[in-house]
Amino acid sequence: MAAALVAAALLAGCRSNRHTAVADTTAVPPAVPAADTTATVPTRVYTVVNFTATVEGVNANGQLRVAEDSVMWVSVNKLIELGRAMATPDSVWINAPLFDKRFAGTYAEMSRMAKRSISFEQLQAIAMSDNAAEQLQRLAAQMGIDAKVRITGRTTEPSLRFPFQKF
Repeated sequence: MAAALVAAALLAGCRSNRHTAVADTTAVPPAVPAADTTATVPTRVYTVVNFTATVEGVNANGQLRVAEDSVMWVSVNKLIELGRAMATPDSVWINAPLFDKRFAGTYAEMSRMAKRSISFEQLQAIAMSDNAAEQLQRLAAQMGIDAKVRITGRTTEPSLRFPFQKF
């Protein structure tokens, strides 16, 4: 019985298109302009730092790219790529296949390995500072690594292309 009522209601709602159309004479209110819902996309400035470094007697060139409060990439080269790393606020990836070194993990894991507290905010503050080379050398020394770093250039870019493949 209930199924018959539902079927009747559905069929009653269907109309044939054969009826003559009657013009609607009611006034249509003017369209209200929609509120401006376009959001402004914040402009992100990317900082690119070129450097030379000598680590444990090996000279190399590198480039650090920083998207503030988001991600940092670094690539180190000497004729071939020696290694690359990417750091986000919650994770770190390091790949140095020439030295058979790989790391993918959190800052807590990296801090345990380094026997020192390390965070994304600290690394970014060091990278963006005016005395980044001295701070990086001091950090390396605290970790027992002999390193000399020299900043060769610093620029800002409106966009970056830096493919990084996690392993």
